[in-house]
Amino acid sequence: MLDEFNPKRFTQPPRKAEYGEIELSDAVKSAFSSRGIEKLYRHQAEGIRLAREGKNIVVVAPTASGKSEIYMSAIIDAALKGENSLVVYPTKALSRDQLKRFEQFALFGIRAEIYDGDTPQSKREKIRKSPPQILITNFDMLHYILLNNGLFDAYLSRLSLLVVDELHTCTGVFGGHVSNIIWRLRRVMERKHKRSLKFICTSATIGNAKSFAQLIFGAEFCEVDGEGAPSGPMEHLIVNPEGESYTTTSLRIAEKLEKKALVFANSHSVVERLGLMGKRMGLSLAVYRAGLDYERRRETEKEFKEGRTRILATTSALELGMDIGDVDAVILAGFPGSITRVRQRIGRAGRKGQKAYGIYVAKDNPLDQYYAEKPEEYLNGEPESCFANPNNENLVRMHLLSASKDALLSESELKGFEAAAEYLQEHGLLKKLGKFYVPTPQGTQLVRSLSIRGIGRGIRIVDADTEKQIGEREFPMAINELFEGAVYLHGGEAYMSEELGLERGYAKIRKINQEADFYTQALSIKEAEVLEEVKTRDILGYPLSFGKVHIKTTVHGFAVKETFSGRKLGEHAFAEPYVYDFNTCGIWIDLDSRAEQVKNFGDGLHGFEHVFIAMIPALTGADAREIGGLSYPSGRMYVYDGAPEGNGVTDVVFGRFEKIAAMAKERLASCACDSGCPKCVLDPMCGNDNRFLDKGAAREITSEF
Repeated sequence: MLDEFNPKRFTQPPRKAEYGEIELSDAVKSAFSSRGIEKLYRHQAEGIRLAREGKNIVVVAPTASGKSEIYMSAIIDAALKGENSLVVYPTKALSRDQLKRFEQFALFGIRAEIYDGDTPQSKREKIRKSPPQILITNFDMLHYILLNNGLFDAYLSRLSLLVVDELHTCTGVFGGHVSNIIWRLRRVMERKHKRSLKFICTSATIGNAKSFAQLIFGAEFCEVDGEGAPSGPMEHLIVNPEGESYTTTSLRIAEKLEKKALVFANSHSVVERLGLMGKRMGLSLAVYRAGLDYERRRETEKEFKEGRTRILATTSALELGMDIGDVDAVILAGFPGSITRVRQRIGRAGRKGQKAYGIYVAKDNPLDQYYAEKPEEYLNGEPESCFANPNNENLVRMHLLSASKDALLSESELKGFEAAAEYLQEHGLLKKLGKFYVPTPQGTQLVRSLSIRGIGRGIRIVDADTEKQIGEREFPMAINELFEGAVYLHGGEAYMSEELGLERGYAKIRKINQEADFYTQALSIKEAEVLEEVKTRDILGYPLSFGKVHIKTTVHGFAVKETFSGRKLGEHAFAEPYVYDFNTCGIWIDLDSRAEQVKNFGDGLHGFEHVFIAMIPALTGADAREIGGLSYPSGRMYVYDGAPEGNGVTDVVFGRFEKIAAMAKERLASCACDSGCPKCVLDPMCGNDNRFLDKGAAREITSEF
């Protein structure tokens, strides 16, 4: 089966369970027994023991390995002592999925409730008046709970345990927000309720779980390795399409398999494209991603569980531990950016112990091709390290302002935050009231509208026919995706942008009443300027620096391309370009001494920049939107954090430059093309539409690395 796709095949044998022992309370034993758990895996026993000893723990394990039993044991024991627990899941869908488990605790008089954006107002009031022992929420809502924590005094006065599920999702800008929210929670608990918290978190297998947990929580942690769970046999296939797109190949494989399958793509636009293509191919396929209507997602889950839909095209929304029934196969439509995500996604198949299939369909880009040609690294490579920058100046200001709303800020608490406090006062957001600081009305309004999913303002997406908001994109994404004339996919439908009003913060789009067999791509120019050098080191005689940089992006037009072939149909230039500039963190290296030694040096450096940036996710897990780069013919190359004031990515890159450069060198050397192709130096997101590139020169530049 599937031989027509010329796959590389690897069989992963089943893994036997490793068991451990620990005495459980009668209530915990009964709760586990009701779910068919009579014996504990080694990591479960170890985690329960450490939690009982009062340690903060991070449990690192693949999906479906029984991580949740560790914190459930601690939650039950805490509840029976009259103490409360706060459980934070990364998505509202996962919260509702997991509530079923907590509802079993009702037999012991333990109540669990969900308090998030989908909880009706009447239900919220009941929860606040009669708080449960277990409150399930997400970090978006926890931000608002802290702003109004006086309403939750009855619950918080007994809070002793914070559980954070899927910690690895708290990376990048979001992780910076999360760290500051946890700081605010600890502050409220210590100042108002004289209580300290213990922490239990779970994570997929990442390279720096313990240090990352300590960065996010600001506390010492013990790490628990969760490899003791069993697994069924898995057949891995690596497919490198020839003569057709990776999306078409992925759908044809799903069709040929005739099994229940998840097809993972790396962006909502690709998932939407898969939905349109699947419809044309007559497949039993549905689209599942964040941003779609809640009821629609629930119905999609139900149809898949019941077998009425055989294939789900999805983003990372189904990467986490949601129960969607049996899955026989997972198809990765493109490398998901990191080994951790590969394992999380592939781990969704075969959770009932049946033989499962994990199929990787490589795209024509450097990172995908690197792993397609190195199956050993794909299957057994080291997981990447997560990153965050809790000290991002913008985040610190917003959460310091939020903290002043949580509880009065004293002068002593501003130690180390003087610059942030001064900025807030100068901008009329924070004011002094006696010996304390409080938010102004404008400051209160700002923190109530704060989005912890990014930095800076968002652009509302409005349906021109209904005048209703159907989505939102961050400013830098909006100018690249929602410019006037852009084709934008949403909810399985193609729209065209009619207006992008940056000052008013909205984009107006209208549904295209015909099959959209083309897409648009922004054309842009980038500029960089060093503001401050923080640290520097030598790389084979070349200076590599890390510090603050100013980035300016000018979107001056767009290209129109065929959906299936990618062939360019034409270009359009804007009368007035869209401009976005910001300060952030970045690295830069000066290779100017090689300019006279390498023919077409500037074009070669541009090619090296493309391949280098393409390899960064493998070592950081960063999403492509979280990093950017540019190079100058004079010899300087920049790589920068895509978020204002930085998200932590390039600090990791600064320390691992040699490894990333070596991966780029290998990809350039192994690609069989003559002058450059999407598998090496061509980048589909290149603002110059891949002009001014020279593969040979790029190879010569990397020869020293």
